[in-house]
Amino acid sequence: MKKLLGLSVIALLISIVLPVNVNATEIFAASKPSMTETTEGGKTFALKQEGEKPTLYLGVNVTEGTFTEYKAHIELENSSFTFSGLRSDYKPTTGWTGTVTKSATGNGIDVDLTNSTGYPADTRKIVVSITLDVADGVPSTDTCKITLRSTETPENPKCQIVDGVYYDANGNEVSEEAYNEACAPAENPQTGSFLPYTLIIIGLALAGWLYYVTKKNNKIYQV
Repeated sequence: MKKLLGLSVIALLISIVLPVNVNATEIFAASKPSMTETTEGGKTFALKQEGEKPTLYLGVNVTEGTFTEYKAHIELENSSFTFSGLRSDYKPTTGWTGTVTKSATGNGIDVDLTNSTGYPADTRKIVVSITLDVADGVPSTDTCKITLRSTETPENPKCQIVDGVYYDANGNEVSEEAYNEACAPAENPQTGSFLPYTLIIIGLALAGWLYYVTKKNNKIYQV
């Protein structure tokens, strides 16, 4: 019984201390508006010729915050499919404005769209559809491998010290003195997080209570 209790306590503490993985917001390319075949999770897919011209769909799966900028590069690989760069060959969905252009080099597409309102968390929607060109005489069985990557510049860390560089609450590089003024100890991740210690204390208290209840029940059974 004591061994079982010990294992339970260890499992409890591990579940408290270890962080929970949360999926981040992800942009993706899709072969259909239904978003059943996408590049999510680092996947690729082969876009097929369906109809007069193949159409590619770009979407986003928002898991946190509000998504307002769609910046991406798409590479059309192993195919004769191309993008003309004409405004008539791409259609942003309601609220999105910006440009979808043919890459200066290679067979790619650059996307730079914004939405003043944005998409909130728990939203998975198509942002823009892109029509591709296929040269005359290309077999209808020809496909195009689609890969996509984000070109959005990552934000600087806030109230953190990274490689000796101090960042204030707005993500600006500042001096150590300005950093100390801008970032209170409670907000400074370098001093440790208060929440994990609180959870550990709660876990230890719960473990102690379980031990007390088990010991008490054992005494009752012995009588």
